Amino acid sequence: MGSWGAGVSGNDAAMDLRAEYQAAFYCFDVDTALKRIDEYVRNAGFDESDEGQWCDYFYSLADYMRKKGILTEAVQKRAVEMIDTGFGLEVWAESGEAALKARKKALERFREKLCSQQPSRKKITIKLFMKPILSAGDIVAFQLQTMDKTFLADSCFDEAFFRSCHGKWVVMRKAYDDVSYRSAIVPAVQDIWPCFQLYAAIFDECPAMDKMEGIPWAKTRHNPGYGLFCSEGSLSCLKRRNYRVIGSSVENIGIQDKIGVNKDDLFFGASNDSYNADSVILNAIVG
Repeated sequence: MGSWGAGVSGNDAAMDLRAEYQAAFYCFDVDTALKRIDEYVRNAGFDESDEGQWCDYFYSLADYMRKKGILTEAVQKRAVEMIDTGFGLEVWAESGEAALKARKKALERFREKLCSQQPSRKKITIKLFMKPILSAGDIVAFQLQTMDKTFLADSCFDEAFFRSCHGKWVVMRKAYDDVSYRSAIVPAVQDIWPCFQLYAAIFDECPAMDKMEGIPWAKTRHNPGYGLFCSEGSLSCLKRRNYRVIGSSVENIGIQDKIGVNKDDLFFGASNDSYNADSVILNAIVG
């Protein structure tokens, strides 16, 4: 069944479709969004003949709409009708009496929720980075932050060197944008991750463009000749490191045509006890 719980959202379909609901209701009025969603799920192979699959879809749709305060009478009525007629319960019966009992109980609670007054309408937002911040070819310098980061024992340098790099500058070039997610219903709703090439150099001060001539790319694990890695789309980590664009170069910029979109194991994102981008960047530069 692709389910990990008896509730209406505890299944693969509900999880996968949630992003599509969000995109559709963000971009369209409710009636148009419902029409686009119905077309999408049917083209994806969903229909009422597969009762278990259809329940995963329709119940998750009704649940999402109610939480956002946009549940229509037609969707509410159809969902309640499916519950009252036992639509889709045969699939649960095949998994045993305990699973069927748990499902019935979950649907009873869901029915009560659907028939109660829904909350006020909530604003639907998209927490994605739909537009690129930098242009391909932009040369970007930023400062390392190593004073308060966890020193990784598998580094190719000692902790003293790591700490001494705090505030020093490294440089990268934006190579291209990779789309990590794109809505099937609204293709304009997408999550863009910029991909960069890291230069194998460390500077005491923010360098001028003429200082970059002849410097090779850093040696990342899977792409040793290109220094390729990616970042989350908001560039929040770079903003905290005082990044600035120092120039632009599109020479041999078509890196994805040469090596695909392998972004290596270096991701410029949030740090934790077992990973921080500053350590990985330094390993790529001096390793």
